[in-house]
Amino acid sequence: MEAGPTEAMPGGRHISCSMTTVMLRLVGQEHGTAGIEELLAAAGVQQTREDLENEENWVTLDEAIALLSACVQVTGDPGFPRRIGEHTVRQHAGTSVSTLLRSLGSPEAVLGAIAQAAGKLSTVSDLDAVEVEPGRAVVRAVARPGHVRHPLQCQWTTGLLATPTELFGLPRAGVRELSCQAKGDPECRYVVTWDAGQAAAGADPQQRVTALEAQLLATREGLRGVFATAAELLSTDDIDVVLARIVDRAALTVRAPRFVLAVRPRTGDEVRIYAEGVADGEAAAIAQALEAGDPLPGSALVADVASERRAYGRLCALNPEGIHFFASEQELFSLYAAHAAAVLDMATALAEADRRHDHVSALLSLAQALALGGSRQDVADSIVRTVPAIVDCDRLSVWLWDDEAGCLRVASTAGPADGDIGLLDDRMLLPSGSPALARMLGHPGPLHVERGDAGDAQVHALMELLDVLVVVAVPIIARGEFLGIVVVSVAERPERLDLDASLLQRLNGIASLAAPAIQNGRLVDELQHQASHDPLTGLANRTGFSRRVDAVLDGAGHTEVGLLFCDLDGFKTINDRHGHTSGDALLREIADRLRSVVRSGDTVARLGGDEFAVILADVRSPDEIAAAAARVRAVCAEPFRVGDSELRVGVSVGQAQWPQDGRGAEELLRVADAAMYREKTRSRAA
Repeated sequence: MEAGPTEAMPGGRHISCSMTTVMLRLVGQEHGTAGIEELLAAAGVQQTREDLENEENWVTLDEAIALLSACVQVTGDPGFPRRIGEHTVRQHAGTSVSTLLRSLGSPEAVLGAIAQAAGKLSTVSDLDAVEVEPGRAVVRAVARPGHVRHPLQCQWTTGLLATPTELFGLPRAGVRELSCQAKGDPECRYVVTWDAGQAAAGADPQQRVTALEAQLLATREGLRGVFATAAELLSTDDIDVVLARIVDRAALTVRAPRFVLAVRPRTGDEVRIYAEGVADGEAAAIAQALEAGDPLPGSALVADVASERRAYGRLCALNPEGIHFFASEQELFSLYAAHAAAVLDMATALAEADRRHDHVSALLSLAQALALGGSRQDVADSIVRTVPAIVDCDRLSVWLWDDEAGCLRVASTAGPADGDIGLLDDRMLLPSGSPALARMLGHPGPLHVERGDAGDAQVHALMELLDVLVVVAVPIIARGEFLGIVVVSVAERPERLDLDASLLQRLNGIASLAAPAIQNGRLVDELQHQASHDPLTGLANRTGFSRRVDAVLDGAGHTEVGLLFCDLDGFKTINDRHGHTSGDALLREIADRLRSVVRSGDTVARLGGDEFAVILADVRSPDEIAAAAARVRAVCAEPFRVGDSELRVGVSVGQAQWPQDGRGAEELLRVADAAMYREKTRSRAA
C-alpha cells in the first residue's frame, strides 16, 4: 500500500480555525498588530498567525482555550469569547457555509439542524435542539467523551447561538444559559429567543426572490469554482500533486476535520493514499476499510471515484461519531470525487497513448470550457463547440433527456453550413418509436448506425433529413442516471467513424466530462427558474418579466411588441373578507385564465401583489393589443369558484406599444401603468 502526501495536525483537530480567524481579526481591529503579537505570546501555542488565520486549519481544544484566555487577558474584556461567536456568521458571509445554512429557510430550521451545523466548527461537543418553534429554541450542549467543557468555550457557544437569525437579515437572537456543564451541571442548556413576528414579516415573495437570486449567484460561483478546479488540476501531469489538491479543495467545500482519498490509478497498482488531518498509519487503515467496504470510524461521507471507464477508489470525509453531514454536501463532495476520476482517466490515457496528444489536449479544452458552468444549454453549446477538435465528423449534436416528456430533445447542433443549423429544431426521440434508444436506456452503450440499416425508423428519418451516411451516439450517464447523448455523423468517408477503441475512448471521454457539468447545469436551471418565477402562480416574476421583455425586443426586428399592465379591482376586499388562502387561490385562477387567452409566444407575468403584465410578441397593429386587452377583461369578468365561494373581481388594463411608447421595458411599463390608472379612475367615477 503506497502512501501519497498526507497532512496530520498534532494533538487532534477539535476547533475549526474559523474561531481563531475571527479572534485575530477582532483583536487586530481594536488593538492592532501589537495586540495580536501579545495574544499569541500569552497563549503559547505552536501555530503561527498565518496558520490561525487559515479557516481550513483546526486546533486542539487546549489550544483554543489558551487562545481564548489570552484574548480576554489582552483585551481586558471577559465577554470577548462571546463576541467571537457573535461575529462568526459575518466571517462566513457569501461562503458555501452560509449558503448551506440559509437554504434551510428559517432561524428555527438552522437551530433544528444545530447538531450538523456545529460539527463544522467543533468536534469536541455534542449540540442538539431539545425544543424548536418560531421565535424560540432550547439547545443542549454536552462534552464528547474524553473532553471537558470550559467556561470560555461556553461563552463562545452562547455567541454562536445568537447568530442564525443574522442569516435571514434579522437582529441577533437573545441567548440565556440555564445550566452549565463547565460549572458542574450535567449539561449546558441554552434558551435562544428572537422576534418570530419580524421573521415572518420578512418572508414576503419579493424577499424570497432576492434570497433565491443570492443563492443562485452563490451556487453559480460555487459551481464555477468546482469546474475551475478541473481545469487547474489537469494543468499538471504530476498525479500526486493533482490528487492532493483535490483533497485540499474538497476540504474547502465540505467542512470536516479529516479526509482520505484512496485510489488505484491503474488496475494492479498499489493503493495510493492522500490524506488531510490523518496520521499515516490511520490513513492506511481507513483506506483499507474504504476499499473493502468495511465500517469507517465516526460519521463518514463517502463518494466513489469512478468514471464510465472504471472505478478507481473512494474519497471520504470523517466527523466524530454523531456529527452528521448535510445531505446537500454529498452532491458537492461527489463532484470532487468525479474530478479525481476524470484526472485519473486523463493520466491513464496520456500514459497509454502519447500519440493521441492532440485529442487529449482537445478534451482538456472541453474541461476548461465546462469550467464556466452555467445552464444545461450552456454546457451543450460548449460541447458542440469543442467536439470537432476531438472527433473528425461533419455534423454533431447534443440531445438531453426530458424527464416530463420521457424523450430526448435536441439541445445544440453544428453542421457544415449555417443554413443547416435549424434542421433539428424541435426534434425529439421517443423510446416507444426508436428501438435503438430503448436499448440504450436499458443497457447504456454506444450506438453505431449506417444508412440503409433496418430497424429504427426514427433514426433513419433523421439520417435522411441530415443526408449523412453513418451516425455514432454515446450516452451521457452520471451514477446510473441517463442524461442524454452526444451524436456525431459523417456525410462522406464513413470510415472516419469506424467504432474502434480510439473513437470510443474519445467519445466516452466527452460524455464523462459532460455528465457532471449537465447535472450541475440542471441545478442552475432550477435556481434560475425559481429566481425568475413567482412561486404562487408559476408565472414569470418581475425579474423574469424584465428578461423576457429584453429578449422579445432584441428579436423584434421590424415587427412591433405590445405590453399590457393589469391591476385587479376589488382584490383587497376579497382578501380581507375571505382570507389570504382564498386570495392566493384566486390569484392562481387568474393566472390560469390569463394564460388561456394569450398566444403561445406571449408571456404572462405576476409583478407583485395583484399586478400582472402580458408581453405580446410580433404585434402587427394597435388593434391586436386592444383585442388582447379585451380578452383579459372578459375572462376576468366571469365569476371565480374558490372553494365553496363564488368570487367576482374586476381588472383595469393599460396598454403600450413598442417602439412608439418607449424603447425599453421600464418606459413601456410606465406608459401601460399610467394607462391602467386612467382606466381605473374612469371605472371608479362610473
